[in-house]
Amino acid sequence: MNIKSALVIGMGESGKEAAILLKERGANVVLGEIKNDYETEKEAKKLRKKGIQVVLGPHPLSLLKDKEIVVVSPGVPLEIPLIRKARQKGISVIGELELAYRYLRNQTVIAITGTNGKSTTVMLVAEILSRAGFKVKVAGNIGIPLSQIAREPSPIIVVEVSSFQLESVEQFSPHIFSLLNITPDHLDRHCSFNRYIEVKSNLLRKLKVNDFAILNKDDEIIYPLAKKTKAKVIFFSEREKLRKGVFLKGNEIVANIEDKFAISTDNLPLTHFHSWENVLCSVAISSVCKVKEEAIRQALFNFKGLAHRQEQVGEIKGVNFVDDSKATNVGAVLKCLDLFEKPIILIMGGRDKGGDFSKLKPKIKKKVKLIILFGETKGKIKGQLSGVENLMEVDSIKEAVRVGFKMAKKGDSVLLSPGCSSFDQFKNYRERGNVFKEEVKKLKEEVEKKVIF
Repeated sequence: MNIKSALVIGMGESGKEAAILLKERGANVVLGEIKNDYETEKEAKKLRKKGIQVVLGPHPLSLLKDKEIVVVSPGVPLEIPLIRKARQKGISVIGELELAYRYLRNQTVIAITGTNGKSTTVMLVAEILSRAGFKVKVAGNIGIPLSQIAREPSPIIVVEVSSFQLESVEQFSPHIFSLLNITPDHLDRHCSFNRYIEVKSNLLRKLKVNDFAILNKDDEIIYPLAKKTKAKVIFFSEREKLRKGVFLKGNEIVANIEDKFAISTDNLPLTHFHSWENVLCSVAISSVCKVKEEAIRQALFNFKGLAHRQEQVGEIKGVNFVDDSKATNVGAVLKCLDLFEKPIILIMGGRDKGGDFSKLKPKIKKKVKLIILFGETKGKIKGQLSGVENLMEVDSIKEAVRVGFKMAKKGDSVLLSPGCSSFDQFKNYRERGNVFKEEVKKLKEEVEKKVIF
């Protein structure tokens, strides 16, 4: 691909790496970023030193002059005036993922999507393949733009793909594509659940006959989508014994794809994996890649889990604190609640993504003794959980941690599982989770000082 002049919209990590990739491949690059503050200017200076023109503030239509292509960062809506104008002028508009893919040559791309569990599955697949001796890199929505990896690619690239990225793909077509699950999410952007499903599954149509689609047999939305692809379909299931695929049978993971084998689930810490879907999907992908049983077994039992995904933060006087800040939708909260047997004090809230919190009612009534609400969406959550007793509102995570500890008894868990995005108060879910951890740490120190003195 020989691009001489390009416009990149959005100066997040994806945008910056897209601009650098284009510049290194000989393009004249302009990067537009709507923000114009001190921190943004600092980042802009770094890019200007690399020969990239950076324009901060509102996007004038003059940015499109003489441009062959516009590359859109995932967080930028595709309906902003500048992008509409680019399309009217016949300028190609693609996403960062699409751009990076066009610069790859002969790499095996494994793409994983789903509403929940993507990051865990990506990292687990990479761990298994690495143990088997493959050279692997991870990229995508996990926080490492594919444009960065495309500059020095490995033979295998495992990519986490989001619905925002999938909106703007054209040629992107992995060798292995997996759909973990689909539940309502990002409806504030996609407008309807049907549109969200369409975006999430659009890669199925792009797969070729020698490619693989790894699909969740238990998901009633995903199962019928198998008809959309020419690829070889491999299912995984928690509930059903499969003639070909990966499934749970008692206390064993049974794989029957390239080789047939069974791995005992005894002493396998499920909290490290978010859910069985992630484990079964990872085993299926690894089996398609002809990884042997022992490498899969070792990776499963040595996998440590990811930060902010049911992460055990600490214990204070018998009260357990768990960071599940990555749970940014209702489906993720439901999956997390399934992992707990003892009483939960649940901290929820943030910015609304169009979720239906009423779906939490049955699980909350069984497992949650108190809900602590914070952030922009606390009023909506409270309204949709009408009939649920013991709801409290607070102004911050600091207050939520302290109220949670005060109301908890020994053996209870205080769980941050927000069910919302973090952008009302934080840069991202990581910052939100780190604030939660820090407040737990401070509380622990305060409690221990009182005990000592």
